[in-house]
Amino acid sequence: CFQDAHVINIFSFSKGFAMAGFRVGYLAINNNKDVYRQMIKVQDTIPICTSRLSQIAAQGALSAGRNWVLHKVRTLESSRQAILDALRPLETKTIGGSGAMYVMAKLPQGKNGDDMVVGELFVEKFGIAIIPGSFCGFPGWIRVCYSNLPPRDCIIAAGRLEKGIKSLLSCEE
Repeated sequence: CFQDAHVINIFSFSKGFAMAGFRVGYLAINNNKDVYRQMIKVQDTIPICTSRLSQIAAQGALSAGRNWVLHKVRTLESSRQAILDALRPLETKTIGGSGAMYVMAKLPQGKNGDDMVVGELFVEKFGIAIIPGSFCGFPGWIRVCYSNLPPRDCIIAAGRLEKGIKSLLSCEE
């Protein structure tokens, strides 16, 4: 953390503690009592807070510590690699996969480049759910999460993804 008097450090449990969706975060400031008093004024007027369950989960994450998180992150490697391998037939640029829990890949140009249509097709024909890139500001791309399944199941899903991609590519020819 930066200790400068004018810096407020803002953190989220989403990536740092693998708690995406829990909507828990925290602030760290130096010992400046005036900054603290001003922050309390603002916090006191905000009528929302994270759920009690999320607060308990965050407390558990802090108690377990970073080593637990790092161990879990290491278990993602085989899933990440399986998804990257499944996307390889696209022969296009990918985004993510190094610090994120997902990878994005550009779809081929042409009739099969509509990410919304591809999303529906992959669910209906291949039993694989992807996020259309349009939902993330990247039309013509797909977003594939690899952290929400156990590695063995993710490898199976990656096989389905690869079949879907190969089917898309064969229709382009």
